[in-house]
Amino acid sequence: MGFFTDTDFDSSLDMIDAVNEVVERNIRNNFTQESASKLGLDIRCGRVYVDINDQVIAVPNHNIRTLDYYGGFEYIKEGEGRTTIGEYTFFTTESDRVADCFEALADDMVDGE
Repeated sequence: MGFFTDTDFDSSLDMIDAVNEVVERNIRNNFTQESASKLGLDIRCGRVYVDINDQVIAVPNHNIRTLDYYGGFEYIKEGEGRTTIGEYTFFTTESDRVADCFEALADDMVDGE
């Protein structure tokens, strides 16, 4: 871990920028973009970022309302499978709704082969 354990920021804005940079880099390196329909969600949810290994869904905060409304994610509470970090909201399989998405994705991958 240790990304910021010994970092003193000059300002709160510098801290926010640094956190956002780390999140963006992790999204680029560890997530793939998928159609929400591949996760068994309404096509109107658009596209989401998926970390298949850790089974995490990431959504830019400017798109979260669509996923909440059309995907039923509004029922996933912060700290119970939902975590907002910087400009992204992350969903984990701590929520059954998210676990169902990864089952649908696995089924889609098997069907697509």
